[in-house]
Amino acid sequence: MHWTEHGYRRLIDAETHARPVLPMAAPCRVRRLAFMSAQGTGDDLRALHGRMLQIAGISADGPAWARQLTFARDGRTVTWELHNEFATLTWSAPIDDGESAPEGIGLELHAGLPVISATRIDLTAGDRIAEPALSGFSPLSLSYSTIFDGQAEAATDFHLDADRFVRVEVAAGRCGNLRRGVIVRRLLEIETYRSMALLGLPLARDLGGRVADYEYRLTQIVRTIGLSQSAAEHQETLAGLHALSSEVGRTVEETSFRFAATQAYADLLDNRLGRLREAAIGEFTTIERFISNRAHPAIATCRAMEKRLGALTDKVQRSIELLDARISLAIQVQNQSVLDGLSATARSQFRLQQTVEGLSIIAISYYALGLLGYLYEGFHALLPAPKGTMLALSAPLVLLLVFLGIRRIRQGTHHD
Repeated sequence: MHWTEHGYRRLIDAETHARPVLPMAAPCRVRRLAFMSAQGTGDDLRALHGRMLQIAGISADGPAWARQLTFARDGRTVTWELHNEFATLTWSAPIDDGESAPEGIGLELHAGLPVISATRIDLTAGDRIAEPALSGFSPLSLSYSTIFDGQAEAATDFHLDADRFVRVEVAAGRCGNLRRGVIVRRLLEIETYRSMALLGLPLARDLGGRVADYEYRLTQIVRTIGLSQSAAEHQETLAGLHALSSEVGRTVEETSFRFAATQAYADLLDNRLGRLREAAIGEFTTIERFISNRAHPAIATCRAMEKRLGALTDKVQRSIELLDARISLAIQVQNQSVLDGLSATARSQFRLQQTVEGLSIIAISYYALGLLGYLYEGFHALLPAPKGTMLALSAPLVLLLVFLGIRRIRQGTHHD
């Protein structure tokens, strides 16, 4: 059987296997750096793919679409992953590896890219985290719990160490290498997604003053809508609304992606936290509870700012529609006044025309009777009655004929 394969089928299949979990032997130290795009478009991150293929020693003829590259270098296992708006470089080494920026793994290729997250996980083969490791954490923010239904322990205080990494201690003596790999990946993802989810908080805080200014300006403009009377005032108010609408629209365009990404990363973060299946040890809190108590209010702030911008956009649009309706009504009233004036003028002209026609009938009849008087004077011997009598008898007929003549002329003019 022959068929045409969809162009995206291989990419979909590749995405299914894009990020395999690597087994982890204990003890070991794992570090991860997450780099964001310096341009904001992600093109610089995607450009790193080919160069990381060279670092990894993978042929360009191989699976160039692979979003996760894994290779060994100087006793370290290195993994490079490409995401939509960030890339991660992760390496595992012996537990006593103190190099936070080793050479030869591709770190130099990421120079100039902003680091959004840096995580260090010390994975031990014991069943419990050693007391010296716990004593290095701040007791005020220490999260210490069992994870994966008691199979391992994890502890962190989410503070940056001397190398500016967030240190996490994990004891997974009761787990196999594959389960340890899953634990490390989950903890790395939690720290990365925590940073990405909170990336929208500074933006939401910075927007507070700008959005408050928009709302104040809108309130002032709306107050003038009911007070404006002239067309010039209406046009000035409408121009102000359109200017405000443009500013709000630009702000929404500038922030919509970040706020949408914040929500997406928050969902991923909640998913990964839920998969830890934690239980607090002693009086300490869990990683899930600690992050939720701090991340959820920040995410709610971003969500509230996004809704505030959306509501402001709707209010501006409704104000424009209200003002448009008011202007349309004012135009209709003005047009009605013009029509009423034209109607009154037409009635005046009609009455004037009737008056002129009446005077014209009298004037024409007067001159016609004057001409008949001359005729009656010349032929008085032939007339059956005196001149005065004949003029009196002719006057009604002359008036009638003149009236009918003018009426016919008027009708002919209307038809034309």
